[in-house]
This record gives sequence, structure tokens and C-alpha cells, in this order.
Amino acid sequence: MKKLACIAAAVLLTGVFALSACTGGETLRAKDEYNRFGSQIRWVYSTAEELDADALWVQMTARTAEIESGISVSVSGSAAARFSEAAAGTEIAVDETAYGILQTAAAMYAETGGAYNPATGLLVDLWGFSPRHRVVDYQPSLPYDRQNFEETLPEQKFIDAFSAPAMADFSSVILSETDGGYSIAKPAAVASVDGTDYSMRISLDGIGKGASVDAAAEILRTAGVKYGYYNAGGSSLCVLENPSRQDGIWEITVNSPREELGTSYATLSVKNTTVSTSGDYEQYYEIGGTRYSHIIGRNGQPVGAGSHILCATVVGGSAAEGDARATALVTMSAAEAQEYASAHSDTFRVMFVWYDAESDEYVLYTNLDQSQYTVTASFDGVEAFA
Repeated sequence: MKKLACIAAAVLLTGVFALSACTGGETLRAKDEYNRFGSQIRWVYSTAEELDADALWVQMTARTAEIESGISVSVSGSAAARFSEAAAGTEIAVDETAYGILQTAAAMYAETGGAYNPATGLLVDLWGFSPRHRVVDYQPSLPYDRQNFEETLPEQKFIDAFSAPAMADFSSVILSETDGGYSIAKPAAVASVDGTDYSMRISLDGIGKGASVDAAAEILRTAGVKYGYYNAGGSSLCVLENPSRQDGIWEITVNSPREELGTSYATLSVKNTTVSTSGDYEQYYEIGGTRYSHIIGRNGQPVGAGSHILCATVVGGSAAEGDARATALVTMSAAEAQEYASAHSDTFRVMFVWYDAESDEYVLYTNLDQSQYTVTASFDGVEAFA
């Protein structure tokens, strides 16, 4: 389903971000498509530019569809689905698009020390965050399934088995390119629980939206488009310039991860960059007052309990990399996140909200350069770091 909308003074997005623009004679329009990676994609453009918006939109949506069908675990026949369904030790042929995204995933796994990990597919499924759990008529089909998976925790023996290095070390996945073809080799290791063998499963949906944003941005830049933005799912965004302001700045409001922080907790002033956000508020359930989110930490447990990063925003770099980095940050401690962000501040900048469970306080940490970005918080407690 597609929709064409005229954008007035405020550009509101579903999901994490809201962008606002003071109109100054420029007419902004938007094109929308729904149910891509389970989300909405939106392109906002200026009618003052001489461009064939319909043709560009066709290119962008076709590329997004290609990326989704190539890597989404919810699409039968995708690289991720075939890898997950294949027997241990199998080599799977993939196309160039999937191979490039797999290379990005491998690079981000290495850069983040495994904090971003595509090989948590078994754990994601165990905790009830796979696409099959979102269907109306869900029924248990595997030994570890629970009928009421949002009310009952999985057994520890499955958590231990699925988080063991043999099942969760993405560096053991071998990517190969030979004679113009591409393949991915699934590790031969298996985990056995109560006589049933399980092999590694992967999920690339976490960077799929970012990959589609990068593809759309390339199409727009190739066409010479200067103004507007492209948003995927409200959490991955490429901004060009704002035609309504002389400085070209877009004001981005980042929605709050908790009601007690208000409707939003920060604003950014940006142009010609990417912005990615991830957090424990996107997909989650609560059992006994504890939150369990779709982001799995290195201990095999979902992020959401105790002191932890509620959400993280990454500015700069590619959108796919930003998605991976934002997800990785959410699994880190505040000290780890600062050290990681500082080590790569020449490539990207971050802000994240840390919740201290002992004091029941929130702190916004950021190393965004205030001379380039405007960062304000809606609550007390802002810490800047290099």
C-alpha cells in the first residue's frame, strides 16, 4: 500500500523520530509504503527541485523490496532463512546484495566485540521475538516453545545451549567470493538438548532497514537530489538538507523510551547525515515486573532488567552500520559504551540514556559535538564525554 502526502510545517514520523521544518515557500511532499521489514518507509522531498519523484520512488521501493527478500528471516528463501534452516556445515549460495550486507554484519560484529551479533537467531526465537511468534494463530512447534511465551520464561538449559560460543559466534561463519559467486558457510557445530540437535541461526533484520536507507540515499545522490530525507521504520534515517531553512538543518526529535521522561527526551539539529536509534522499548514484554526486549545481550538474556542502556542513537557512518552500532550500544554498560564511542568518534557520534536501577535515575550521555549538533534533554542528568 502506498500513500502520497503533502507535508506542512511539521513532519511527523511513526516510530522513534519526528522531524520539523518551518515552511518558507517550499512545498514538501511525502511518499509512503507500508509493511517493509514490518515497518513504514517514507521519503520526503521538495517539489522545488526538478526531479521525477515517481520514477525515483519506484527505484527506492524496488531496492528495498530486493533487500528485504534477500535477507529478512521472515521471507522464505532469503539468505538468513536458508542459512537458519540448513543443516550444520552447509554452504549456502547468496546473491551480491545479501553478501554485501553479510560483510557489513561481520564487520560490525568484529568492531563491537560481538555486542552486535547476527548469530543470536536461536535466542531471539527462544525468547519469542521471531516473526512466527507474531502471527495471530501462533502454536508451539519446537521443544523449547511455550504456549504463553510472554508469560513464561524459557528453560535455562536452552538459554545456556543457545548462547554457547558454538551457537553464537558469528566469526565462525565463513563468507566466500569465487568466480563472481557468493556463499556463506554454516558452522558444523551443533548444540544438543534432550537428544535434539540445534544449529546456528542468524538474523539480519536488525540492519536491513539501515541497508535500505543506504540504498535509497545512493539513488537520491546519484539523481542529484539535494533536499529531503528517507526514513525506514522510524528508527533508521538519512537526512539531506531542509529546503525551508537557509542552513539546511532538520530538527529531529527523538521519542522517549519511558513515559516518565515525557514524549521525547532529546532533539538533534542535523543535515547530510544518517541517524539510527535502537532501544528496549521497540519490542518487549514484561513478566513479574521485569522487561524482556528483542535485543539479546552477550549473556543470552534480553536487555531490559536492572541498570542498562534504554536506548542509543548513532549519528554518522552508513545507516546499516548505525543500526548495528545502536543495537550494540544497548547491550553495553555505560562505561563500555563511552569507551567504544570514543574510540570511533572520527566515524560516528552517539547519545544514549542510561538507567541506574539502584538510584532509579536516568542519565543522558553524549559525545555529539555541540558546535555541529544541538542536544537537549527533557530530564536532569546530562553527561558529555569525548
